[in-house]
Amino acid sequence: MGEDVTIGSSRRATRAEIDLDAIATNVRFFVDRAGPTAGVMAVVKANAYGHGAVMVARAAVAAGASWLAVATVDEGCQLRAAGLAAPILVLAPSHPEEADAAVRADLTLAVADLPGAAAVAAAARWGAARVHVEVDTGLNRFGILHTVAAGQIARIAALPGLRLDGVYTHFATADEADQGFHDLQQAHFGAVLDNLESLGIAVPQIHQDNSAGALGGPGPRVTLIRPGVALYGMSPSDEVPAPPQLRSVLRLRSRVARILDLAPGDSVSYGRTFVATRPMRAALIPLGYADGYRRSLSSRGVMLLGGRRAPVLGRVCMDQTVIALPECVSAQIGDEVVVIGAQGEERISADELAALAGTIPYEIGTGISARVPRHYLRGGRAIAVETFGQLRQIAD
Repeated sequence: MGEDVTIGSSRRATRAEIDLDAIATNVRFFVDRAGPTAGVMAVVKANAYGHGAVMVARAAVAAGASWLAVATVDEGCQLRAAGLAAPILVLAPSHPEEADAAVRADLTLAVADLPGAAAVAAAARWGAARVHVEVDTGLNRFGILHTVAAGQIARIAALPGLRLDGVYTHFATADEADQGFHDLQQAHFGAVLDNLESLGIAVPQIHQDNSAGALGGPGPRVTLIRPGVALYGMSPSDEVPAPPQLRSVLRLRSRVARILDLAPGDSVSYGRTFVATRPMRAALIPLGYADGYRRSLSSRGVMLLGGRRAPVLGRVCMDQTVIALPECVSAQIGDEVVVIGAQGEERISADELAALAGTIPYEIGTGISARVPRHYLRGGRAIAVETFGQLRQIAD
């Protein structure tokens, strides 16, 4: 009989390492930014931007986050099932049929119009549904238009079976150098808050600042800041880079699976888009676009091998990628290859990889697929492993 191996004990060479100490450092950075008047709502939607929602949420709350934010009711229920007791806001629209499950799980729902709020109130049979109302101040996505928001919020607050717990907005250009439109949105939101105050509507929670906005501290009357991508040590944009106090959380690595000797005229991968012009050596890496290493990195990406940069040769495949062996590196099968993170004196950040792929770091993190095991580290030691959504604790 062979050794009993479960999915949760993955030994795959390709893995993501999540530094929970870095999460804690980054949360404390934003707790300091929030100051004495505001708290931190840690955004852990989309599986914590690909880093693993349950373990990241636990680390964030332990480090001082007072709220958590997700995108769907199912994401919130996952955190509740894992024992997270902190307040959880579902930021994105939900269907009225989800209201009862949300109330049972003690989730706070976002609403953006009177009919939607009424449907939530009617569907929440298990108790009063807590809601945060989003105000559209110019993003033109979800939310009540700011010009009519105060009156609509007053009517929502009066609905039986509903409890108004917060009001918020979302900025469109907080991550841009030109803050003109950001300031206009902030003024629109401030006017809504003024009108609510004049109507005698008490709002316990007020929030507006995403990662880019939160880097500068809370806005006026704000009770919560809402960092997302920056919690993971990634930059909101090129114009608003992550400050050096924030630590990188993710290290994505694999190992050499094969060494190839290429002669002039030999091609690599599908379509023969790379053809060697000289004798060279290459390495096969068991990681591809099904793992989240984007196909747009074909002949553009770079990995680290032996502490040197190794360019991607030819097309990224579903499960494998070929890289050139750096000069002066004598690689062997099993040697570590770093896709995101540091090796020796070299580093590839998620920001850099996103630029090479022609996208944003948000997509790099969220694109790491469920089949890539997440190894959660504390004090440099793995304490848990998650594969295909199955979380296995190693030690405390």
